[in-house]
Amino acid sequence: MNSATPVAASLAGRIAERARHIVATEQAEGHDGTLMPHGPAATDHSLRLIRAMIAAAKCDGALTEAERERLLDRIGSAEFHPDVMDWIEREFRAPLDIEAVVEGCCESRLRAVELYIASLEAIDLAHAEEHAWLRRLAGRLGLERALIDAIHTKHGAPPLDWG
Repeated sequence: MNSATPVAASLAGRIAERARHIVATEQAEGHDGTLMPHGPAATDHSLRLIRAMIAAAKCDGALTEAERERLLDRIGSAEFHPDVMDWIEREFRAPLDIEAVVEGCCESRLRAVELYIASLEAIDLAHAEEHAWLRRLAGRLGLERALIDAIHTKHGAPPLDWG
C-alpha cells in the first residue's frame, strides 16, 4: 500500500488538521503534537483513511454509484497511481470489516480521531445503519461519547444517535 500520490497525503493532512483541533481541546491528551509521519507510514495512514471512508459509505448495505463517485472525487482519485486505484476498487468490493478499518489506528488516539473523522466525512447519517457503524467504530477505536459528540459539533454533523 505504498504508492499513493500527494493527493492522498493532502487528504490525510486535511483530516489531521481537523483532528488536531478536536484532540487538542482534551485536557489529558498529552500527545507530542506530531500530526502525520513522513514516508511510507504516512502513505499507509492515508490509505487507511480512504479505507475508512469507503467502509463508512457502504455500511448501510449499498454503495450507490453516486456515493462511489462522490468518494472518488473527495479523495482526489484522478491523480492516483494505477496500483492505488486498483486497491481502491478492491476496497469498494471488499466485505465490510471493522478490524481491517481500525488496523494500525487503535494505539494512537490522534490516529483514531482521524479515522473517525474520515468516516464521518464519507456519510450523511441518513440511515440507522450509518449511526450503528459510527457507534461501533467509536467503540472499537476507544473514543468516548463526549469526544464523539464534540467531533460532530465541531464538524457541523448531525449528532450521533447513541441508540
